[in-house]
Amino acid sequence: MALGAWVALGGGDLLREVRQWVDSLGMWGPVVFAVCYALAVTALLPGSVLTASAGALFGLPLGVAAVLVGATAGAALSFGLARWLGRPVVARYAGSGRLARLDAYLTRRGFAAVLLVRLVPLFPFSVINYGAGVAGVRFSSYVTATALGIIPGTVVYTGLGGFLGDPGSPGLWIALGALLVLSAGSWWAARLVHSRSVEAGATAGSR
Repeated sequence: MALGAWVALGGGDLLREVRQWVDSLGMWGPVVFAVCYALAVTALLPGSVLTASAGALFGLPLGVAAVLVGATAGAALSFGLARWLGRPVVARYAGSGRLARLDAYLTRRGFAAVLLVRLVPLFPFSVINYGAGVAGVRFSSYVTATALGIIPGTVVYTGLGGFLGDPGSPGLWIALGALLVLSAGSWWAARLVHSRSVEAGATAGSR
């Protein structure tokens, strides 16, 4: 929806200008895009429009690769920055309550927890990056789980961007269907995490 609104408000013209600039970079175009994506992630900018733009600029295979590199690099940079800034600064941005829930969940389960919150957007991408940086998660587990977990969402949003200019394309409808599946998975996972958090809190309170 956000992507469609962006195009309707003139984003399509901007995208054409960006495509011309990217084309002028030749083989360095995807590399420059990945660097810009990493910096945007670190600056807390939403990545969905950027991810979809990669599909429009480079097509599905190359667009997915550029986003995966940029998003993983940005996630790693944000993680390190959060470790350096410390928990009080991150809590002011993320909210102490939300950060506490994310911290408890990531610390208990490590790799599996990061993988789950990457597969389904329980928390905003940037919140996970900075929250994990002040949680008890190993850097290697965090980066590996991030790189694997963002693949489905990256493919979906890159596909949406690549096929948006052709509304009758089967690829667009497949991408929309996959987006619905991801949304349903997010709803289910959010309920699961909430119920487990309640159970954990009740168990801790009974001790």
